[in-house]
Amino acid sequence: MAIHFRNIQKRILNSCPLFLKCLVIALLPGFVFLTLLTTTRNFCLPGGPIFSLLILLFGCLLVGYLLERVGLPSVIGMLLLGVGLSNIPGIKDATVLKPESISQDIKNVCLIVILMRGGLSLDIMDIKKCSSGVVRLIFMPCFVEAAVYAVLSVYLLKLGWLDGFMLGFVVAAVTPAIIVPALMRLKDDGYYISERNIDTMLISASSFDDVVAISSFMVFLSSFLTTNTSLVYQILKGPLEILLGIVLGILSGLFLSILTPPALALETRVNIDNYLQHARTCFMFMLAIIAVFGLNYFGFSGSGPLAVIVMSLVIRKGCLEEEYISGILDKVWMYAAEPLLFGLVGRDIQLSIITTELLWKSMVIIFIGLLFRVVTAFLAASWTGLSIRERLFVGVSWIPKATVQAAIGSFALSTVREMDITEEKVVRSCEIIVTVAVLVILVSAPLGSLLMRFGAHYLLRKSCVEYDTVREDGQELQETPDNGDKV
Repeated sequence: MAIHFRNIQKRILNSCPLFLKCLVIALLPGFVFLTLLTTTRNFCLPGGPIFSLLILLFGCLLVGYLLERVGLPSVIGMLLLGVGLSNIPGIKDATVLKPESISQDIKNVCLIVILMRGGLSLDIMDIKKCSSGVVRLIFMPCFVEAAVYAVLSVYLLKLGWLDGFMLGFVVAAVTPAIIVPALMRLKDDGYYISERNIDTMLISASSFDDVVAISSFMVFLSSFLTTNTSLVYQILKGPLEILLGIVLGILSGLFLSILTPPALALETRVNIDNYLQHARTCFMFMLAIIAVFGLNYFGFSGSGPLAVIVMSLVIRKGCLEEEYISGILDKVWMYAAEPLLFGLVGRDIQLSIITTELLWKSMVIIFIGLLFRVVTAFLAASWTGLSIRERLFVGVSWIPKATVQAAIGSFALSTVREMDITEEKVVRSCEIIVTVAVLVILVSAPLGSLLMRFGAHYLLRKSCVEYDTVREDGQELQETPDNGDKV
C-alpha cells in the first residue's frame, strides 16, 4: 500500500510539477488565514490588524513577484499596493491598521533587519583594496546630495533647515538591494566588472553609504525633536548619541562573541555548532530590538540604529560563521520584512495632501539632487584606474534608492505622532518628507535599474582579448580598449 502510494506521488510530481507549485502558493495564504482566524477570531476579520497585515504581506509578495517577472524592481509594486490600500474607499476601511503604533513597530523591526544585514556585510578590508576611491564614494555623493536637497527644500518646499537636512539624508542613501543584483547580472553576462574592481567598490561603498545616511538622519531627527530644550543640550546631544551608540554596540558585540564563541575557536567540539549558531542569531536579534526600542524610549533615537550596526560589525570580526546569520536575515528580509516595510510606507501616503505644486516641486528637487549625485559619484571614482566611461557607469549605479527611504522615510512622522506633537508646521514637514521619500523610490529605483542594465552596453567592456592578452613568451600584456578612454 505504501509503495503504491509513493508511486502515485511520483507520477503526480513528474507530470505536473508547475501545477503543484502554483497550488501550494495559492493555498498557503488561505491556510495561514484560517489558522489565525480560528485562534484570534475578530482580530483576523476585515478591519482587524492581523487581516490587514496578511493582505499587505501576501499582496506585496504577489505584486512584487509579478513586477520582477517583467524586469522591474519589486519594491515599486509593493509601494503602489500600500498606497492603494490606504486611499481606495471601501478597501481602506477593511484594511485599517489600528493602533497606528503597530505600523511603526513593524517598520522599526524591518529597520533592524536592514541594519544587521548591512553591518554583517561590511568589511573594512574592502576599503583597503580600493584605496581612497571607496571612501570618497561613501561620503562625497551622500553629503553633497543631502546638502542640495536641504537647500532646495528650504526655498521650494518652505521647510526649516533641520527638516531639510532630515529630508536630505533620507533620500541620499542608495540601495544595495537593487545595485548588487544588477551587478551580478552584468557579471554573468560577461562584462568586465570584477577584474576592474567595480563590483567591490560599489558593493562596499553602498553598504557604508547607508550607514552614514541613517546615522546622520538620526542625529538631525534628535535635534529636530528637542527644539524646546537649551541650545547647549541640542549641540551636545548629537555627539553624545553617536558615542553612546558606538559604546553600546561594541559592548553588545563583545558580549555575544564571548557568550557564543565561534565553534572553530573551541578546543572541544561536541556537536554544539548548531546550538551556538542558533543562540548567536537569537541573542543578536533580541539585543538589537532592545537597543532600538529601549534607547528610543529614553529619548536617544539616534543611538539605537548605530548600536546595531556597530554590534554587527564586532560580531562579524569575532565570528567565523557570520554567513549563517546573514542567510537567515536574507530570508527574513525577502519573505517578510521587505514586503511589509514597503507596503506600510505606501500606506503612509495620503493622496489628499499631495497637491500639484508639491508634486512638481518635489520632482524638480529629486532630479536636481540625482544629477548632483551622479556628477559627484563620477568625480569620486577618479584616480581609481577606471576609464571615463567606467566612472560614468559608477555614477549611474549610484542612482537607485529604495530600502533606506522606506525604512526611515516615515520615521519622523511616526515619532511625532507617538509624542502627540500636534503643531501643524511640524506635522506638515514630516508628511512632506514621507511624500518625497516615496516619490524618490518611484523615480530612482526603475530609472537606476534600467540605466545600469542598458548603459552597461555602452559604458562597460566585456571580458575578451581586448583587455588581457598573453604573448608567446608567457608575459601578460595590458592593452588599451578601442573606446578612446584612458584605462
